[in-house]
Amino acid sequence: MMIKTQLCSAAIAAVLAISMVGGAGANEAGCVTSYDASKDYFPDKVEVKHSAGFSITYSGNTKHIRNDVSGETYVLYQCGTPAPADVATKAGSLQVGNWTKVASVPPKKIALDSAPASAIIEMLGVQSTVAASYKFFAVTSPCMQKQLAELPRVAQSFARKRGLARRVSYDVADAGAEWTFTTYGMSDPQSFALNPDGARDMLGKAEWIKFAAAFFNKEAEANKIFADIES
Repeated sequence: MMIKTQLCSAAIAAVLAISMVGGAGANEAGCVTSYDASKDYFPDKVEVKHSAGFSITYSGNTKHIRNDVSGETYVLYQCGTPAPADVATKAGSLQVGNWTKVASVPPKKIALDSAPASAIIEMLGVQSTVAASYKFFAVTSPCMQKQLAELPRVAQSFARKRGLARRVSYDVADAGAEWTFTTYGMSDPQSFALNPDGARDMLGKAEWIKFAAAFFNKEAEANKIFADIES
């Protein structure tokens, strides 16, 4: 246990060193206290250059992400600014697939049910946001294993609408989490799929670090890490 703790401490120090080399990002690290409709809230942006399987655009206080693998659209908005209205797929909708989901960024606490997301979260140095994981979720990273062992496990709830497909959701509220990173599209409005395996090549897979970074306003860090990988 002592060796594992020392290894995790060393890994965290290495991540912090990498992020310091790139300098602090210009995107907000938390919620803002006032709103200016003319302001660009995300001066640090990412651009998808390879066949990664997702796209992202920015506008004022929002980020629009299309996950072509899961067939979902994610609208992220800066915490402390107005949420986009009439965008998300309605709660209780009988729609199957092609959901649109909305979340504020950066989050305070999230849940994990995605091994790729777990690895990227460690690379970005935002492990402190992980508050829970799905009860059957497992990782190979000793650092994340140690962290998850001390955190709550969440279950999935299932409901049936008018005899049609079951609606599934993670019980994240019980753990104080805002949403879940998962690996597949699902009806849960508080879940977001991360799918690097849908990319056509290795650089495309690596580019999913940009996808995850957008949820934490860590675009500057993701650009630095990806540039090092690409070179």
